[in-house]
Amino acid sequence: MNLFTLAIRNIKRNFKRYIMHFFSLGFSVFTVYSFLALMENEQVEQAFTYSDKYKAMLTAFGIIIMVFVLFFLNSSNKSFIKARKKEISTYSLFGMTNGRIGRLLFLETMIVGVASLVVGIGFGMFFSKLTAMILLDISLASFTGDIAFTISLKAIYITAMIFMAIFCVMGLSGLWVVNKFELIDLFKADKVSEGNSKGSVIMLIISFILVGTGYYIAATSDPFTIMQMVIPILVLVIGGTYLFFWGGLPKVLDLLKRSKERYYRGVSLISISTFSHRMRSIGSVMATIAVLSAVATTAIATGFTLYSSIEKATYNNIGYDMYFYTSQEGLIDRVHEVFKRHDTKITGEYTTKRYQCVPQIKPVVVDGHEYISNDKDYYFRVYSQSECNKLISLSRSSLKPVDIKPGEATYVFPYMFEELENAVNGEILTFSNQKISITSILESDILSFGAIHTLILNDDDFNALLKTGDIFDTYRGSGAPFDKVTVFRYEDALKADKLSTELDQVLSGNVGSYRMAYSYYNESLKMFGLLCFIGFFMSAVFILMTASLLYFKQIMAAEEEQDQYRMLRKIGMDDNIEKKVIKKRLLPVFLIPLVVGIIHSMFAMKAADTMIFSNMIPVDNSYVTVLTFSSVMYGVYAIVYGIFYFITKGQYARIVK
Repeated sequence: MNLFTLAIRNIKRNFKRYIMHFFSLGFSVFTVYSFLALMENEQVEQAFTYSDKYKAMLTAFGIIIMVFVLFFLNSSNKSFIKARKKEISTYSLFGMTNGRIGRLLFLETMIVGVASLVVGIGFGMFFSKLTAMILLDISLASFTGDIAFTISLKAIYITAMIFMAIFCVMGLSGLWVVNKFELIDLFKADKVSEGNSKGSVIMLIISFILVGTGYYIAATSDPFTIMQMVIPILVLVIGGTYLFFWGGLPKVLDLLKRSKERYYRGVSLISISTFSHRMRSIGSVMATIAVLSAVATTAIATGFTLYSSIEKATYNNIGYDMYFYTSQEGLIDRVHEVFKRHDTKITGEYTTKRYQCVPQIKPVVVDGHEYISNDKDYYFRVYSQSECNKLISLSRSSLKPVDIKPGEATYVFPYMFEELENAVNGEILTFSNQKISITSILESDILSFGAIHTLILNDDDFNALLKTGDIFDTYRGSGAPFDKVTVFRYEDALKADKLSTELDQVLSGNVGSYRMAYSYYNESLKMFGLLCFIGFFMSAVFILMTASLLYFKQIMAAEEEQDQYRMLRKIGMDDNIEKKVIKKRLLPVFLIPLVVGIIHSMFAMKAADTMIFSNMIPVDNSYVTVLTFSSVMYGVYAIVYGIFYFITKGQYARIVK
């Protein structure tokens, strides 16, 4: 029998063991090819305005995926070889040289690898059009679904070269194992005990302190603190996680053993003891999976939350469907003609002057930074209450109408935080004939129209100050054509691609400045849609491969624990008890990293909410909204791990029998 035939026979005989490895490997190939094909797709590239940024994001993702694939394949390959040491020693016992055994393992690896490569690329080509359509659908506001089916030869070539190199390294590692161990070592491989790790109370306490400190910093409400402490947070949480699985969890298991009532109840003695004896080999794997689980769930939850809040973020930043600065009556008529040609109904329109004022005010300084000066050129945009409420009624933001008493004012600033709010609240604005006190604060950027600071006054106060000259036109009556702002509200503003294009042509060069919600929305879709798309694929790869890695580790353990179960059956363990033992033996291996990863992700999402989402999601407690989005991802993650748990349990039970 030649080596190729023997390799095929071994693969068939170990088909159930290989199938999960083949599935994960094929999905890796599919993912790499899919993203390489997207980078080479001309239609996708043309759809993105900033193709360089788009390619850079996909390239960075590809590098992350390849690093993880290498880690995964290295770990799973070691597990396969270790589980087959007895088989390898049998070949050596019957006279097969180390060279031939190494070539046999190399052939098996290459056969499985080439098969997964063909299947992965095949599925990638088959779904290439669908993948591109999904990307464009979530990234372009005007996408119509018209995209051609293409096959990227360059993507096929690069994917094949990368994975063939990986498979060669994996195949050669088998020869290294064969040459490293003596025949007797291979026979005794599954007899060698890892030893019972009792863990360390000190490591358990330190792990809790490190992770707890990282959580505490991540939960702070100050976005600047979180931005400065991102790296320390990661170091604290990741370091604490590894310490927990290296020394903390073994100590917890040791304490469970000392609790006689629980330890000797039912099948706990067998399951806890077996799990405890595996902690040295699986502790690092569980810690890595917990960290990667947190990364995967945070990535997809962040991407999905950003994507889901694009419309709200658009109107929180722009405020209106469209606005521009001009006093040209003829230009507004041309704008109306564009709407008429595109049969789009204008539901609201308003023009107001961009008034400003320069009151005397005590300088406002927070942490050494001067936010408000009393310099004569340091002006405020200013509105009467009725003008402000009219603008708010035409906006699509979450702002509510204001109600301001005489002698009081509302201060508006786009980036409000507690220290600035406390410093500004109560300040006195001194005009030529009266003083007005700031009694309320509003965080918004949709009323400034070119200014940094904005004031809203009672109508009577506004009119009085306008008469005295304390409030004046933006250009102090110089006749400049951009002293007015006109806001529009119209139907289907975020889907009006052709309308927006023609409005761009009419307004460009003819107004002082203009903004359309469609443009902001479309650019946000491109960025966050691509991030969401990448996050989904990255999470899918991480989820499937980490779950597969646990599967491989437990199947390897099942090979080594066959004799233990055989002995237990001889002393009276029946099938029902065996099922309970296997369940309690495997469930913690899948459940603990999943739970730890999700908890890490929840605090990571809290930090993300403080830095990003609280400014994009217009609700009182945006973190609840963020967790609602995230819980969907956590549920999907748990379902996938549950499926792998049941697959592993079934295969584990078959092996130990």
